[in-house]
Amino acid sequence: MADTFITDLTHFLDEDGSFPSSMPGPALNLALFLCAIVAWVTSHPPGQYDETNVTCRRSPGRVRCLGTIVARLGAGGAIEWGCPGCGDNGVIRGWESTSWDR
Repeated sequence: MADTFITDLTHFLDEDGSFPSSMPGPALNLALFLCAIVAWVTSHPPGQYDETNVTCRRSPGRVRCLGTIVARLGAGGAIEWGCPGCGDNGVIRGWESTSWDR
């Protein structure tokens, strides 16, 4: 079963807009994954879902998913993303004016 992540990028950042030094490793890995999606989407024209340069992070059944994330800037400014391989997907909000907003 794939996961759906509804995230606000600012929840991963400190008041300076960077990652807190005390952030646990798994949270940091998820934040870096989401930031890579934000950087890709905001450096391309809005439109349909496009394949990004971000690989899927899931390992269903302990086997690494080989899918590549597709994403787009959706209605209301939310970034919508998903993996066609395993179905992992989500929405990213709160990305505006972060270091990854291109």
